[in-house]
Amino acid sequence: MSIIDDINVNLNMLDEKGVYEAFHVEGNEAEALTDSYFELYQLLGAEAMLKLYKHYHGDKIDCPMKLYRAEYVADLAKQTNERRQRANIARAAGYSLKFIESVLQKRKKEDDDDKEED
Repeated sequence: MSIIDDINVNLNMLDEKGVYEAFHVEGNEAEALTDSYFELYQLLGAEAMLKLYKHYHGDKIDCPMKLYRAEYVADLAKQTNERRQRANIARAAGYSLKFIESVLQKRKKEDDDDKEED
């Protein structure tokens, strides 16, 4: 019996997971999935790959080099006065200390400008 003979469901009524099961993809991912989705399957597993497919198929997703916003990292670094600790925080997030300090200085200048307006 072929896979086609075994598909006795209305494919238009199934969600992504249902089609995945109806197509008997489990165990055949390498031959069934396109390269991009196979890579996501290997990295994240079937369920997460299908969620990404459902929400983003057809879209191009850019993944920034930085995971954390500079402003958030600056807020963390601001909590210590020790320069080495600030540098460690910045480096752990993929930023230079100089850049994080520039974010803090810009924010301080904006705060000072707001106070002058009041």
